[in-house]
Amino acid sequence: MHPPTSLPPPEVLAPAPTIAALLEQAGGLFMSAPLQALALADQAWAALPELPANGSSAAHASVLRTLGLALHYGGRHAEGVLALNRALAAAPADDAALQSRVLRSLSIGCELLGAPDEALDWARRSLEAARSLDIPGLTRDALLSVGVAYSRSGDPATGLDYFAQVLALLVATGTDEDEASISVLNNMGINCKNLQRHGESVAHFERALALAETLEHGSSAAVLRSNIGEPLMMLGRLDEARCALTAAIEQLAADGFREGETHAHVSLGRVLLACGEPVAAQAALERALALTELTGGRNHAAGAHLALAALHKAAGRFDLALHHHEAYHAAERAQFNADSVREISSLRVRLEVAAARHDAEVHRLKHVEIAHAHDELKQLHAALLAADEEKSQLVLRLAEQSRTDALTGLANRRWLDEHLSAELARARRYGMPLAVALCDLDFFKRVNDRFGHTVGDEVLRRVAAILRERCRSTDLVARYGGEEFCIAFLETDAAQAARTCEALRLAVASHDWGSVHSGLVVTLSIGVSDDLSQAATEPLLADADKHLYQAKHEGKNRVCWTAPA
Repeated sequence: MHPPTSLPPPEVLAPAPTIAALLEQAGGLFMSAPLQALALADQAWAALPELPANGSSAAHASVLRTLGLALHYGGRHAEGVLALNRALAAAPADDAALQSRVLRSLSIGCELLGAPDEALDWARRSLEAARSLDIPGLTRDALLSVGVAYSRSGDPATGLDYFAQVLALLVATGTDEDEASISVLNNMGINCKNLQRHGESVAHFERALALAETLEHGSSAAVLRSNIGEPLMMLGRLDEARCALTAAIEQLAADGFREGETHAHVSLGRVLLACGEPVAAQAALERALALTELTGGRNHAAGAHLALAALHKAAGRFDLALHHHEAYHAAERAQFNADSVREISSLRVRLEVAAARHDAEVHRLKHVEIAHAHDELKQLHAALLAADEEKSQLVLRLAEQSRTDALTGLANRRWLDEHLSAELARARRYGMPLAVALCDLDFFKRVNDRFGHTVGDEVLRRVAAILRERCRSTDLVARYGGEEFCIAFLETDAAQAARTCEALRLAVASHDWGSVHSGLVVTLSIGVSDDLSQAATEPLLADADKHLYQAKHEGKNRVCWTAPA
């Protein structure tokens, strides 16, 4: 349900009892009440004596660390980064334990900021400092942060290795039966699921669930039951998945954990569909959508709409299927836009921090030799230029993502609509031919139902690759939606396009689909049109769709078009 998460930051130690009590209280409020945590950290800061002349103080470093985390959890990332960097500067050189805690806090801050690469770098440094000491709890926390950072950076396999090290350390210290093990095993289950290692995923979740029940952690048990549903379904253990998800929903609803309840309803809807119970599946999915109205969970809304689209399509309710398919794309676009805003916001904060560091460095350099100052300023300027270049590259990547289908790498429908209109206008203006082909995978729902969505996704990727490789560089090849693709053959009439499409159809049919899954067969039906009588693209596409329907009606796995009289 969630990407792997770190354990809450460890208890902060400070020499003065009053300050220690304030920091301990603040540490328990980071996630639930960051503003209260910040107020407590400010109170602790006010109680500190003046910073020593050498700038080194464990007490100041501990308070700044708590202050920085409270700022990060409260969304004030620029101030949080600066506070944590000040904490690192204040931590005594001979206090490796405190340095490890501050470094780990910097990793958590970067994780919250949305900078996974920097989070990984800080986590590694925290682990290096922790390993120089014989403090198992410190090493455990640092290992866990490294595992989380790798997982969030898109490397679940390496993250899993670090989680296994955490578990081994818990076993070695005799603490593998406490709540820390529940968190680690849950993370291991999530990573195994993301790696398609569903048997291992279920084993980790079951072990964590048994421990949660022994410790009477009902909320943790509910989350684990929600997480175990998908891998159980992928293993074909539908009754177990159904029971786990039903129990999870009951507990999550009682706990008021709406996001978790939403995830469980979406998973239950998919399981019920696989069980052949569309009415119950529809009820579960519609409940998930109702919950997303309360939580604003776009990813869950997208998943529910996609499953409902498939459900209504299978039942012949095509208007409802279209409605939910469009809602699925709208939710995906909204999530993409939100992610883009978050990435740009993260980059802006990092630039602000770099600028603040630059200003502080300029102030410091007033007291050093001019030559040395000039050299360091050049380095800072280069860093700012690099950050600006990173921002420019991010904008380019975001623009590319808005034009590209994430699964297949082909152009998406938005890009096709823009370019096809221009090519149609050009063809009509200069009297040149233009043909459009709509391609649809035959029996694709059966592929998903029989072999699973992972196989279905691989089929879409391979068909996309075949189309891209065998079409000319001047042709427009795009994913049209679902299992449909569209090809615009420039300066080509329907007869020429049909010959090319026949070659494409044969290439798909003769592909080695057994290398994807034993017993897998994939064919393609294609409709072709070169009717340029209308200035809009819709009639041209509609004519191609009519021939695609003809190909489906005549037995599939064929190319249909209207030959000239």
